[in-house]
Amino acid sequence: MADSRKFLRKCVSCGSYKKKEELIKITKEGKTGEIYINPKTGICGRSCYICRDENCIKTAIKKLKISKNLRKNLSEDIKEKIITVLEQ
Repeated sequence: MADSRKFLRKCVSCGSYKKKEELIKITKEGKTGEIYINPKTGICGRSCYICRDENCIKTAIKKLKISKNLRKNLSEDIKEKIITVLEQ
């Protein structure tokens, strides 16, 4: 079973395993603490993944699941950016 999940990522909201391309990656850079959504480069720091589903995103924001995983409170601006990524 571990081999089947080797290249899958887990959504912080619903807990389902999906391919990396199907999820939104949110990363907090280690040195500056700046938050990036779907970074193009390999930024070192804490990361979490969330489904491209409106319910997952709203639940994760409401229940502070993203903040807990990144160990940083999210500003309203970042929350809005996460929602706009879904619309793209």
